[in-house]
Amino acid sequence: MLSSKKPNYERPATLIGKDTVIDSSLVKSKSSIQVNGVLNGSIDCDASVVVGQTGKVNGNVKAGFLLVAGTIEGQVEVKNQLHVNKTANILGDVHCGSIIIDDGAVLNGSFSMNEQSKSKSVSDSDKKEKKN
Repeated sequence: MLSSKKPNYERPATLIGKDTVIDSSLVKSKSSIQVNGVLNGSIDCDASVVVGQTGKVNGNVKAGFLLVAGTIEGQVEVKNQLHVNKTANILGDVHCGSIIIDDGAVLNGSFSMNEQSKSKSVSDSDKKEKKN
């Protein structure tokens, strides 16, 4: 496992409803955010971010954990785990600690993982091979 932290996508502290459009340069929070409407601006969140099926973010997203079922048009930076649902559409470069991509998801952009996660996963698999 790449990260000992588990995402908590329940009960967002901030919810942008599906009939809501927000024009803002930046939404910044230490607590979780869920976007079911349209956010024309970037997100900087220390906790989890959920972009629901009806959600769209036209801007960059920086989060601790990110679950995408809707659309993001911008750069994505996730400290821990990124989960890209089958209905998701990400148009932009992605940088994350680990990733889950469901069949049917669309990712258009470059992709990179944190070096710490990469080297940790290699050393963990090396340890398992040595034990066998």
